[in-house]
Amino acid sequence: MPDYKKKKVNRLRGAPRPKKTKHSAMPENEDIVMTHTPAKRRSAPKKAEKPLTNMRVVNGNKLERKRRLSISFSAVAVAAVIAIVLHLILPVGIFENVQNLSALIGSGSYPAEINSTEVLNAVSRGNYYYVLTDTRLSAYSNGGKEIYSYSHGFENPVLKTSKTRALIFSQGGNEALIYNLANIKSTISTEKEIITANISDSGTYAIVTRSDSYASVVSIYNKNDKLVYEWYSSEDTVNNVAISPNGKKIAVSAFNATSGDYSAKVCVLSFDSATPEFTENYTGLPVYGIETVSNSRFSVITENGIQFIKWSKFQKTEYKNDYSAAMLRFSSRGSVAVFNRSSDKTDNRIAVFNSNGGLKGEFEFKGIISDIQIRGGHIYCISDTDVYLLSEDGEVLRSAECGFGAVRISVTGTNSVAVITDNQIYRIQLEQ
Repeated sequence: MPDYKKKKVNRLRGAPRPKKTKHSAMPENEDIVMTHTPAKRRSAPKKAEKPLTNMRVVNGNKLERKRRLSISFSAVAVAAVIAIVLHLILPVGIFENVQNLSALIGSGSYPAEINSTEVLNAVSRGNYYYVLTDTRLSAYSNGGKEIYSYSHGFENPVLKTSKTRALIFSQGGNEALIYNLANIKSTISTEKEIITANISDSGTYAIVTRSDSYASVVSIYNKNDKLVYEWYSSEDTVNNVAISPNGKKIAVSAFNATSGDYSAKVCVLSFDSATPEFTENYTGLPVYGIETVSNSRFSVITENGIQFIKWSKFQKTEYKNDYSAAMLRFSSRGSVAVFNRSSDKTDNRIAVFNSNGGLKGEFEFKGIISDIQIRGGHIYCISDTDVYLLSEDGEVLRSAECGFGAVRISVTGTNSVAVITDNQIYRIQLEQ
């Protein structure tokens, strides 16, 4: 520990004052003696630095990555929009439409042989057509390629088609088959006899059967074969059914004969209720058929007329004729109907309608009409041994001989048709 000593202080005089520092006396000569100090050497002024030019920031691949990412997002967005649009336009799915288009690729030739006894029906679908015989269902491209040919084994086969599929059922039997152009899509078996059936562009299909408890039952299935709706008719027998293109409504015709009185009606139903949205009664008149003829309308064929009814609001356009309805054919641009006299099948009245059901033309035609088609605003028909290309007013624009045995035609080009007989298909060119 350091040794602290106590200072002695004179209490009377106080603490000793600090000693004054003595300053040395200035010399008598007050001149300041200057001494020489060597001056520092001045350095030369620095040259001004030139400003840096052509400077740029190097970002590496950052901007390029951003650009590629932006392009990728844009491509995905465009693809999504295209997929949505195609889904709306092609309701059965893009994949199935690609399958159908792929099936059309390839060449074919005419004539094409038909292995059957009798041709029952033929339906044109633009780039291809179906042929239904008593033993087979076949599909051909307009170029003559056989896309497929299936044996159906039905005693009373009936064919219904949509834009992408074909439904064939056995009327009075218990089975129905659905095909696209690539393969079979569905096999439907029923407990009771099938009265009628139909299919829409959406893939939704309807099967009408008999029942032990009801006069008939209408069963609706979506494109994946899931039952979505059933409608029971307690007293009236449903003999025709049509489905809206979007697959959300059906139109049915039903009839009843009690004590000699015949009555028929047409009902439109949505799948959320058993109560019809629309009902039209046809007292004493049979309803021959109901078909969807455009995106907005369906047709009702009676003995002496045709009605075109909208799927929404149910506005009607009606055409009447003194002759009996014989056939109705339709395309995306309109419909054509043939009426003839029951006692004379060579006396015909042909009526041409637009897609809204408005009458565009009406004319007489002499000769037995085996088949008729409408395409591109022109009428194609077979009569006896000739094929005719007619205007909407009945003027003969082109014609060609087709020989005996022609029962159906399918339009394969602007001025060409495939002529279908019971044993072969051949193509002819219509000349002026």
